Amino acid sequence: MKRSSKIAIISGIVAVILISVALTVHFRLSETERSEIESGTEQNEKESASQIANEIVNSLQNKPESEENENAETNENTEQNENTPTTTANHIEISVIEVDKTYRWSSTAEINPPITLTVNMGNEIRFTNPTDTKHAFVIGQNGTVVLATKDLGPGLSGKISVKPTKTGVFEYHCKYHSDTMKGILNVEP
Repeated sequence: MKRSSKIAIISGIVAVILISVALTVHFRLSETERSEIESGTEQNEKESASQIANEIVNSLQNKPESEENENAETNENTEQNENTPTTTANHIEISVIEVDKTYRWSSTAEINPPITLTVNMGNEIRFTNPTDTKHAFVIGQNGTVVLATKDLGPGLSGKISVKPTKTGVFEYHCKYHSDTMKGILNVEP
């Protein structure tokens, strides 16, 4: 075996070892940072977001049981039936579109639109998914998931009914396309 081949093999082994060490350090650092954040002053913010999440989830109306229960670890409240009568005051229509092979949320006016809900009032968000892949609508605040719908399969429509009890600014995104399907959700008085 030539000397250059031996050097290349040894260099490859060293590179693999260094990458393994870097990943181990990163993983342990991430766990430490999470522990410090959760045990520090940010715990109060997390509890506040969790309280809001519980209140919103508890105030949901028409909690459906889906035939496709693929996502049991989240709060699943997407109803895939457009014939159910509604009694909510605020209706939001949102659809999934594909632009240049990138998925986005869309309203009649814009891409990834800001959504405004009214506190202490029924708010209904209706979804349409004409694409060939599944999507799920997630609402969060400060990195905490407040509400997550069931998967909305290709070609289906669904809705969630929400009655928030506190005002605030939240983020929304798709569980599967969070980099491109995201926006702001405001809960106003």
